[in-house]
Amino acid sequence: MDKDLGALLSKVSEATGADRKLDRRIARELDTAEASVAVPDYTASVDHCIGLVDRVLPGWRWRVGYGPIGISVYAFVDSGESWYEAMAPTVPLALLGAIIKAKASGEKRSKR
Repeated sequence: MDKDLGALLSKVSEATGADRKLDRRIARELDTAEASVAVPDYTASVDHCIGLVDRVLPGWRWRVGYGPIGISVYAFVDSGESWYEAMAPTVPLALLGAIIKAKASGEKRSKR
């Protein structure tokens, strides 16, 4: 895993809720198209995370739900051939974890 993405994944995994400092880092490291404008509140907004999937993983599907014991949120992103999952206290953080894992894999486009 890329060192920067590994460090970002660690920060997202440790987060428990919205974090504007983390939002700025996500914009800088993942979403360069958004980095020059107002930084979206990725860690608080499901809509901004879905937009991030569309921009950085075009053609990928996403899904969210609850983990096996029903407490943590579960999310995954899916290219049709590969999928990456994460669990977190909130939907945005779970989606961000899955997105970062997919980006760290080097995959860019859906194979469908």
